[in-house]
Amino acid sequence: MFAESSKQVILRTAKENGTAPAGDRFTLVEYDGGYGPELIWQAERTGGLCAASESVMAGWCETVEETSGRRVPGVGVFVDPGLRERDGEASWVLRVMASGETIDRLSCQGRDFPVRQVYAVDLAGARRTVYTASIPRNLQGEYRVSVQRNGKPDEDRLDLGFEKGRVVQC
Repeated sequence: MFAESSKQVILRTAKENGTAPAGDRFTLVEYDGGYGPELIWQAERTGGLCAASESVMAGWCETVEETSGRRVPGVGVFVDPGLRERDGEASWVLRVMASGETIDRLSCQGRDFPVRQVYAVDLAGARRTVYTASIPRNLQGEYRVSVQRNGKPDEDRLDLGFEKGRVVQC
């Protein structure tokens, strides 16, 4: 549950920083396993994509210029991942942005990790769709990403190596 007071602080801070949500619209993102929640929105004045949580109330924004530099079609990490621990197991909670394609799942070493679409907007010449996923902390490297491009199945690659040297590689 996202406290209303936290939401108001985030929105007030965004307004002060010039990154208030366009039309006062934002998406509340809740993650499986108790991580989060957070807000994602497109900034009215700058057009950039932003995210903030109760732990990072000042938020973070990717500029339109940064977004336009992403490969289309292509996938990439959006906002730094969060590390969570639950029942003695650590995992990375991530936000992945697909540019000009949709994501079905992430895979590593024959294991599939589901993704959930949480936000989409047309920006910098392509449909930008943000997904959330969770991967084990110790299973990092280049993930296979099953995508749909122009209505047909395809595959992309995504480097999810956040802690080099202490993980099992994909």
